[in-house]
Parts: sequence; C-alpha cells; structure tokens
Amino acid sequence: MVELSLLFELVRDASIGVVGAGLLAAITSLLTATAYRWTTTRAPPSGMPTFVGLSIVAVYLTASVLSAGAFFATTPLDHQFSAGYLLATFLLGGVVAAASGRLGDRIACQLLDLSRIDASGDAAAAVRSARLAVDVDLPETIETAEGYRPVEPSVRRAIEGTTVRLPHDLSADDRRGRIERHLEREYDLGYAEVRTTEDGSVDRLLVGRQSSGLGPMLPPRTVAVAIQADSAPDASLGDPIEIWSTGEGSRLLATGTVRSVDGSVATVIVDRDLADDLADDERYRLVTRPDDPTDAYEFASTIREVDETVTTLTVAADGPLDGEFAGWLPGRVLVIDRDDELLAMPDDKETIRAGDDLWVLAAPDALTDFDPTAGDASTIPSKPDETESDEADADETDAEELTV
Repeated sequence: MVELSLLFELVRDASIGVVGAGLLAAITSLLTATAYRWTTTRAPPSGMPTFVGLSIVAVYLTASVLSAGAFFATTPLDHQFSAGYLLATFLLGGVVAAASGRLGDRIACQLLDLSRIDASGDAAAAVRSARLAVDVDLPETIETAEGYRPVEPSVRRAIEGTTVRLPHDLSADDRRGRIERHLEREYDLGYAEVRTTEDGSVDRLLVGRQSSGLGPMLPPRTVAVAIQADSAPDASLGDPIEIWSTGEGSRLLATGTVRSVDGSVATVIVDRDLADDLADDERYRLVTRPDDPTDAYEFASTIREVDETVTTLTVAADGPLDGEFAGWLPGRVLVIDRDDELLAMPDDKETIRAGDDLWVLAAPDALTDFDPTAGDASTIPSKPDETESDEADADETDAEELTV
C-alpha cells in the first residue's frame, strides 16, 4: 500500500508538472504571436511562437534540475519515469503552443481589424487567374539616391530582382507609392524612389540611407570635440564661442561653435588643427563671442529628417543650364560660387553662367533629373514667350521633368 501511495503521489505531481509546463508554453506562445502581429501587422513566421513557448519550458525545467538535482525528489534524473515526464512535457507543450500561437494571431487580427489572407490554395489561385493581383519585378541593378548614403551590399542584394505583388487596379502613382513604402519599411531604408514605364513595370530604383551623426553637418576642415567646460549662461546651439584655459595664466586656446551643452560637458566644433590642444582631463571656460548667432546647425538637423537634400553641380559651357535663370531649376538654389565669389540665396532671375558651381536644395526625385540617364526627358523647357497664348502657357506648366 505504501508503494502504491507513493506511485499515485508521483503520478499526480508529474501530471501537475506536465499541465503547468503546457500552460506556460501556451501563454508564452499566445503572447508572442499577438505581439508580433501587433507590431508588424504580419503573420508570425511559421513555428516561431511554438519555439518561443518551448524555449521557456526548457528554461524552467533546466532551472528545476539545477536547483534540486532531479525533477522529483524520490526519482533520480536518469530514471525511466523522468525520461517519460520530460517527453510528455515537451509533447503537450508543443501541441498547446502551436494552437495558442494561431489563437494569438487571430486575437491580434481582431483587435487591429486586419483580414488574414491565405496566399496559397484554390482561392488564391482563383484571384491570380482573374488577374486581381499583379506581380511587379524590381530591377536587377539598384542605384543610390542623390544626397543619401549607400545601403549595405547585403540589403542591396536582398532587394535586387525581387517581386512585389500589388492590386491590379492601382494607378501608376499609387503603385509607385506602395512599392516605395514597402521597401522603406521592409528593409529599413531612409529613402526609396521608383521610376516606372508606361506599362507599369519598374524601370529604375534608387535607394539610400539617412546620414547619421555629426559628421555630415560639420563644415570642411572642422571636427566636433566634447570637453569639460564652464559654459557661458547665454551659449546656445550655433553660437560662436571662445575656449579659454582655467589654470594660471588663462589663455585663449581656440574659437569654435557650440553644438550642444549637457551639464558640464559641451560639444564644440573647432578647427581640425586645434583639436589636439584640447585635453580630455582638463576643464575649460567658454566665452560667447560678440557675433550674431546662427541657426545653420538647426537647418542642417532639419534637412536630415526630411526628403530634401543638398547637392552640387557645375554649369558646363553651352550646356542646357548655361544662360538660364536660377528660379528655373527644380528645388531651390542656395549658393552660386562664381569666380570665388559666393552669391547666397540668389534671386530667381539671377542668370546662371558657364563655370558656376551651384548648391541646390531639392528632393532626390528632382535631383535625379540632373542625370542624363534618368529618363527620356533630356531638355530644359524653353522660356515662355509673353506673346504666346494661354494654351501654350498651360503646356509649358505641364512640361516633363528637367534633365541636365
């Protein structure tokens, strides 16, 4: 009777352990599937919720063995009953975790009001046969968008030649927008631009990443240095400052610009040759110079967060831009470098001459129009004649994209 009572107690403890482990796997799998669908709006990869649920069970069993040396106090770890308990735990845990993963995905779809579509089977085949969806192939060669950093080679290889499935009734603009949003979201791109042909196929694809860090915003031959400093109370972003030593015989070490101030640490932009004079273990004093502050760095920070970017180009003699007005270019001409003289924010009627270096602010899709290979359009629209009719003016307004 004693042995039968011990056996009954052992079976009861094992049953409770198996059910408890299965419940743990089910809850973990359900939460995993729900969270994945909630954050990505996509179905979780096959088997992923089940794997996560069983992994939690494995961690729990491992911790139990390490703490007690066995699953049950009266049964050694190498006993047949322990092996059966382990097998039953993972078998039940795998079954309930798989079911809970599907349940969690359905719960997330209900909460987010998403429709789950099966891409295989007779229904999907009927949709494809009715041409309710179209496959759009991306080019085998991907270019880098003007003004953006190149993407990693692995990401470029993953995009090249892939197929995107879209509804058949989308307009050309909607189709381009869908593909661009898909690429930016799926591959974590900062920018994607799609050029399509008349039949809707993708003819050209440009991608890029946003510039990060201070480097892209630093003027030439300057560096950003973090120093310990007693900051001037009125020093703010973009203010010109002087950096003075605080020891005996205080002296001026460098001049620069304030980038940021965080307590006793200030990040300043100084000439590259003066950076070595600033030590990490010394404290300095910042003095605001009697100059007008500038918001150039705030402007640069804003540019990094939008699609517009700055590019430069040189006007060739007898080229399509030679003799044109600055206002006729796509975007905004910021600076004209002419014979070592800088014309900032030139008037729209400023005539562009051969040899001028232009800094232009525009969206990448406008900047790519400067590339002769961007498309069929290859000429700058001619200036409107005051004697032309209103119909001619309207045609001029609808002129195709500029290409230089």
